[in-house]
Amino acid sequence: MNQESQKLSQLLNQELQLSANLLQFMLQEKELLESNKHEELQRITADKAYCLDQIEQTSRNRAQFLISVSSAASTVGRMKEFINKQHSPIRVSLQTSLDELEKTLEQCRHQNSINGMVISMSHRNVQRNLNILKGDDQDTMTYTQKGQTSTIGTRYGGLKV
Repeated sequence: MNQESQKLSQLLNQELQLSANLLQFMLQEKELLESNKHEELQRITADKAYCLDQIEQTSRNRAQFLISVSSAASTVGRMKEFINKQHSPIRVSLQTSLDELEKTLEQCRHQNSINGMVISMSHRNVQRNLNILKGDDQDTMTYTQKGQTSTIGTRYGGLKV
């Protein structure tokens, strides 16, 4: 492996490790969100932010490296051009690292979407509970004598907050 391909391999592996760490933080974040452990959530959020900063810095370093070794118009083009110029075992190794990085980052995006839904549901539940306490919940369901549901639909007495 020549010096340039070794440099790219190191950058990709560093980015892969950081993105794997990010995914772990995001999985922990989901657990903490679901169990309402806000003190621990602050620590994970700080760790996640630091990890994201490190990923961004490593990605910038990789982009700058690719500018120095390729004349393609885009970062993706530079990456493809550089990898395709390598000998077969090196090309396969670099492409495998790149594929693993893309897969891990896709898992991070998916987990981020899940965490966002958990946060959104939690926010809606808090808002609904607050509305119930204030006696202002228009969507509260009740049961009739025949066991059918119906909405209250009007303001009812609750706690004044």
